[in-house]
Amino acid sequence: MMPSMRLSWAGRFTLYVVYDIRGPPQECAMLSHLRIFLASLLALATIGAFALLSGVSKTAVAAPTTVTLNAVADTYVSTVSPNSNFGGATSLAVSQNTYHVLMRFDVSLPAGSSITSASLRIYSRTSVNGSLIVHPASNAWDETTVTSANQPAWQSAELARTGVLRSDQYASAPLPTSSVTSSGSASFGLNTTAGVQGSLASRETGKRPQLLVTYETATTPTPTLTPTATPTPTPTATPTPTAPPAVPVVLPVVETVGFSGSGDTSDDSAIWVDQANPANSVVIADKKATSGGGIGVFGMDGQLIQFRADGMIGNVDVRTGFPLAGQSIVLVGANNRTNNTLALYSLNTATRTLSPIEALSIATFAPNYGFCLYHSSVRGKFFAFVTPYVSGSIQQFELFDNGAGKVDATLVRTLPINSITEGCVADDELGNLYVGQEDVALWKYGADPGAGGSRVAVDTAGGGRLAADIEGMSIEYGPNGTGRLFVSSQGDSTIAIYDRAGGNAFLKKFSVGANGTIDAVTGTDGVDVTPLNAGPQFEQGLLVVHDENNTGGTSSNLKYVPLGAVPR
Repeated sequence: MMPSMRLSWAGRFTLYVVYDIRGPPQECAMLSHLRIFLASLLALATIGAFALLSGVSKTAVAAPTTVTLNAVADTYVSTVSPNSNFGGATSLAVSQNTYHVLMRFDVSLPAGSSITSASLRIYSRTSVNGSLIVHPASNAWDETTVTSANQPAWQSAELARTGVLRSDQYASAPLPTSSVTSSGSASFGLNTTAGVQGSLASRETGKRPQLLVTYETATTPTPTLTPTATPTPTPTATPTPTAPPAVPVVLPVVETVGFSGSGDTSDDSAIWVDQANPANSVVIADKKATSGGGIGVFGMDGQLIQFRADGMIGNVDVRTGFPLAGQSIVLVGANNRTNNTLALYSLNTATRTLSPIEALSIATFAPNYGFCLYHSSVRGKFFAFVTPYVSGSIQQFELFDNGAGKVDATLVRTLPINSITEGCVADDELGNLYVGQEDVALWKYGADPGAGGSRVAVDTAGGGRLAADIEGMSIEYGPNGTGRLFVSSQGDSTIAIYDRAGGNAFLKKFSVGANGTIDAVTGTDGVDVTPLNAGPQFEQGLLVVHDENNTGGTSSNLKYVPLGAVPR
């Protein structure tokens, strides 16, 4: 009898082994061992053959990734004012024919990316019975100069449209993937359906136009055949990716009441501590509204003590010990965006109210955007810095008593800057000035007017620690030059901390979470910090953080965080 053994590889190849079991028992036993050996050998061959047959390059596709891009430029043009530019507007007028909106996004995806979906998100300030219509647009326009008269030719082709516009809500329009490239600029033109006029939030507000892009990246691994001297394959351990460290979360214990009206009107703040009676301390904050804007004083319970409707106040700062009319006052300063001037006040520490003290209208660069104060420990003089909304100059003014109980100013230095810049803070003891060029870098200059224009980058936007926009900043003073620099990273709603001394080494970052009825902080802008005792709950110091999306409120507000809760 001639039995056979049949082995096959995945149905592709078959090997037959035929053997003769006639003979003495010893030969039969040998043949039995031979059959076991052949079976083992063929099993190993099967593994090798399968590896060879499967060794064809296959394409691995990474999980889809979605990025949210903020508009880098936006404006509207008007046939009513054909030669006017509205690049600095916080509200974008839009209609079918009279008002057209232009916006641009910069897209930079990893090489080899394939866009699978894209959509445009626009924040509406009003409810209208109509939709936005999205059109392609040329990139040949500049936010600061484009008008109805010189705009690129309007492209009437329709890419997408939103649903009906609702007040204080984002409207979305799904775009064809062909309208966005993986690298380069994408411009769009917006108008509306017939018979309606809308008002949209511009990138100058916290409700920026957004482009959401979902993409996949494909990788083609090259197979490597590694011969082995042993029949048993040795598995290769795959390293487990290390997750980035979790960002610590601190909790607020007080939030301010929102200013009247709606939208992102709160922004920057400044803390004054009453060291004789810490519970009497206050937080002074801006209301950056185009209509009804001004400056307010809040108590440590978050309640509004005073509000002055003085115009669209930008950033706020405070210094003690300013000499005026033979007295030492608490000086509060700000920039007024309505008329592009300095706004200067004296804080009455008994009534906790502000009174204007500028001698005359002190004009600044136009349009101005941010502000901070500096008290030089070397010169003993007080200065104010004003930052520009567009490419222009950071201005440094010396502030002084005009001899009649009022404060006057003289321009002593300018520092060129080539894009939107708001947040700044000066270190009174170390003589440093920190400035946030929003989409570029955190810069350090000399704060003294004789320091010239040299600067160094402490950090950059998009470098891993600061996500554009780089916004508010503040200094926690410690003894002998120690302490920390706090910087608002608006793009990821965190606060980054740097060493105050030397090269400003990065220390850590954190976010502000929800605590009971107080919601979490999102869209962080202005921050201020003091290590001084600011009253009950804030005996170890106080951190004040702006919250753009104040859940449950009609307008943005400020959160108070015990400084002792912030990680060191």
